Order: sequence, then C-alpha cells, then structure tokens
Amino acid sequence: MTSARPPGEGTPVRVSLRLKWTAAMLAVALLPLLVAAILVVRIQRAGLAEVEADLELAIADQTSRELAAALDDGERAVHRAATVLASDLIADEDLRLQLAREAIASSDVVEWVSVFAKDGSFIGSVEKAERGATSLGEGLAADRGPPRWIHDASTGSRYFEPLVADGAVTGALLAGAKASRLDAIVDELGIARFGRSDLVVVVDDQLRVVAGAPAAFPRGKALAGDGIFRSLGLTKETFGGALVMRASFRAADGEPMIGTVRTLPAQRWAVVVQRPEADAFRALGAARRAFAISALALASLAIVLGSVVARRTTRPIAELVTLTRAYARREFDAKNEVRSSDELGVLGAALGRMAGELASSERELVRRAGVEAGLARYLPAEVAAAVASGGGPLALGGRRADVTVVFADVAAFTPFAERSSPEDVVSLLNELFTVLSEVVFRHGGMVDKFMGDSIMAVFGVRDDEDGDHVARALAAAEDMHRFVSATSARWRERFAVDVELGIGVGTGEALVGNLGSDLRMEFTAVGDSVNVAARLESLARPGQTLVTARVAERAGAGVELRSLGVHPIRGKAEPIELFEVVA
Repeated sequence: MTSARPPGEGTPVRVSLRLKWTAAMLAVALLPLLVAAILVVRIQRAGLAEVEADLELAIADQTSRELAAALDDGERAVHRAATVLASDLIADEDLRLQLAREAIASSDVVEWVSVFAKDGSFIGSVEKAERGATSLGEGLAADRGPPRWIHDASTGSRYFEPLVADGAVTGALLAGAKASRLDAIVDELGIARFGRSDLVVVVDDQLRVVAGAPAAFPRGKALAGDGIFRSLGLTKETFGGALVMRASFRAADGEPMIGTVRTLPAQRWAVVVQRPEADAFRALGAARRAFAISALALASLAIVLGSVVARRTTRPIAELVTLTRAYARREFDAKNEVRSSDELGVLGAALGRMAGELASSERELVRRAGVEAGLARYLPAEVAAAVASGGGPLALGGRRADVTVVFADVAAFTPFAERSSPEDVVSLLNELFTVLSEVVFRHGGMVDKFMGDSIMAVFGVRDDEDGDHVARALAAAEDMHRFVSATSARWRERFAVDVELGIGVGTGEALVGNLGSDLRMEFTAVGDSVNVAARLESLARPGQTLVTARVAERAGAGVELRSLGVHPIRGKAEPIELFEVVA
C-alpha cells in the first residue's frame, strides 16, 4: 500500500522562482534602458544633425569667402594693371607694360590678361599670350559695361575691365582666372575639414562643375542627376538669390548622405557640401554600441544602475544641444559643460573653438565699424566704408564734382601764438576745431584739413547729394561765427585772446580724390573754387564772411548779401565781384 503524497510533491519544477524573479528584474531593468536608449539616440541624432548642418554651412561659407577673396584679389590686380596702362603720367610704354605685369603677378588667381582696342580688336597680351583670349567674346564690347567677372563653364572665369583715360574708354582688359587655383581652394578645404577631397564641389547655374577636386569632379561635368540636386530640385532661377538648402539623399551607390547647398548669387554659383551619414553621425553609432554593451553588462544591476548609466549618457547630448542652441542665439560666451572623453567631448571642444572664431569675427566687424566711424569724420561716408573694409580707393586720382569750399581762419592768431605757451595754443585750437568740425558734419560737409589756425571744409563731395551744398556751406559759416561769438568771453578770460573768424566761401567744379604720392596721400579737393575761397578768407575781416558772385547767385532767398564791388584777387587775371554775408 502506497502512502499519499502532499499535493504537488514530486511535481517536476519547470521554471524556478529565482529564474522568474530574475527574468522580471531583467525585464524591469531593460525596459527603461531601452526607452532611454531610444530617446537618447533621437536627441543625439537631432543634435548631431543640427551640428552637422551648421558645420556644413560654415564650410560652405568659408569656401564662398575664400573664392570671393581670390576673385577680389584678381580683380584688384587687373584694376591696377588697367590703371597703369591707361595712365598718361607714364610716357614709357615698356615701363607701363612692366608695371602692369608686376600688378598681375601680385595675384595668384590671374592666369592671363589680353588687351583690346575700343573697337574690340585684339592688341596683345600683358601676361601669357599663349593662353589668353584673342577676342572679347559674344555679348562684350570694350566701351560698354562696368568691370565685372564673367563665369562660364566652357570658357572659365574671366574678368572684364574697360581702359579709361581722361574719362573716356580707350580699350579693355580681359583676364582669365586659374582654374587650378579655384580647384585648389575647394580641394584644400575638403581635405582640411573631412580628410577627403570628394565632399565639396562648386557648380554653376547649369549644375556643371566649376571648381572642386579634379579627380572627383572633372570641370564642366553635369551633376543635374546627382543625388542632392535631384532631391532639392534646383533650377536656374534658384541661383538668383542667396539661399541655403539642406537635404538627406542617397548617393549613386546607395549610401545615405546628408548635404548642404549654399548659393553665391554674385557669381551664380553654388557651393555643395555633402557627407556620408555614417561619418556625420559616427558618434551616434558609438552611442548605440555603448547602449548595447551597457544593456548586456548592467541588466543584472536593476533599474537604478540602468537609470544612472542612461542619465550619464544623455547628459552630454542634452548639453551639446543646449550649447548649439545658445550659439544659434549668438551667445558665443556660453560655457561648454561637456567633459566627456569620447567623441561628444571632442565635438563639444570643436563647438567651443567654433564659437571663439565666430566671436572673434564679430569683434573684427565691430572694429571695422569703429574704424569706419572714425574715418567718416574726415572722409565721405562711402569712402570711409570702403577703406575700413580694405577695398577703398587707395590709388591716386579723383573725379570732377560741383562743390562748395569754406575756409575759416582765426584773426590775429599769430600774436597770440607768439606770447602764449605751446600747450595753450594747442588747447585753444583743439577746442575751436572740435566744434567747427561738428558744425561742418552737422551741415553735411567734409573736413578736408586743418592748416595752422585755419580749417578747410568741402560740401557736395558725395555722389548722392541733391545740389544744396551752397546753402549748407553758408549756414555752416554762420554757425561758426555764432559759436565763436558765444565762446569768445570764456577764451578771453582763459587765454587772454579775442577769437574771431574770417571766412571765405567759393563754389564751382573741382577735382575730388586722392592727392599725394603712393607712400602718403590725402582725400581732398583741388580747383579754382578752392583757391578763390582761400584768397577770400585771407581778405575777410574778423567776423566777416566773403563769397563770390557765383555763391551769391546760388545762395537762395534766405541769405542776405551785400556787394563789395569788384576786387583784384591774387592769382586771378581779372578782378572779381565780392559779396559780404550780412549777419
């Protein structure tokens, strides 16, 4: 007889309780880790995509800047050659040709230069005749159009500039850019940034290669069916404006790619930066592997350790995203809190260096703005802006302009200077010239120069002025008298001198531009109107403003004038009628 066994006794154990709890703990531990992994990867991918887009745009911008700088350098070299060839100051033709060649040689982007007559016939070559053009080409005429670059995939990049002598077009220069130099700029940037030369290319509005690594992108090759162009659907009209476009696509071999297109409307080009997603998101692959290893190694340690690991992994990504957003808001001083020793730390350091470079660029822009503001107190605004940016008219010469010139001189200044200390003399002149300069600026004039105790101001220098410079010059002269009259008592008490101004005003055509030598020059006005104004200033009594008949004719009804009759003027063959401004 067998004994009864308790229920369940002897029943084989299929799954142990320990295994079930272990499985449950693993499930609880792995589920949050899996969710965290998914979120982290998404955040990291978004952050890396934003960083990659900014990096590609920065490379495209750098490429466009370096290409523009190279073309500007070639443009300046051709302009200097054109100036020399058209100049009538150098009689020796061989010397002019030599100087023109030296100007061309200063640029590493100009390959050849051809000279054409006004009728478009070929005269000769300044540089490398065997490679230069012997005809201007379709649509070009020597006496038509401003200096400009002409970009064509079949003929390459050429620069056209008319030869101008005494205001008349006498011929033209046509220069060709070195295709190898443009290729080298793009090639070097690709290698420097990515270690590869086939990721950066420049195309024209026909989607043909203009510049790039010749081995990867042969010049003139059509890329219309290439992945990024097919994805973006670029058209010829797209190149008319400054645009930035991004796209994800597949290369011809099926590899996923990410790319950025930056248009250059001035040249009707586009810089294309494309990169395999595997390279752009390399840190993302490393993060995925790290999560897989962490999941296998830390699953048995439960939820807390898994959460810690996930949090420690996601923090650098969140900090990178926060950092990139701060940089996007132009907060370049935002502190990089990423201390990771992996690719994320390298990326954070690279972003910090990028922010430093951007901040340095902004400081340079502020510095240039300060230089421009300072120069604008002595030069016309457009001249000051051009000089501050490094592209100012630094060559000798000028243009004719209808201007009004004001000379103001301190009466009886020599006795004061003889009996006073140099410090008092300088102090008085500084106070006087500071306010007189402000008066000139307030009335839209230009302070030309200070000569001892006198100031020369010119009105009507800018091209965009409306012709009321005579009235503004007379108003400025009256304000000068009012200022001196209001301040005279203080100067009498301080310096023991009675300050009064004698002012002369002349108007007429003058040559406005750079005068001097190649080593030192000044922006000034030269002409008969300048000389006459200076003579009138020397004739004016203290507190008096003398003007010519032409100034009186153009003064307007608001100015009361009294004729002083005809007077001889030193340097003038015939006497001229003088007028006095009635206060």
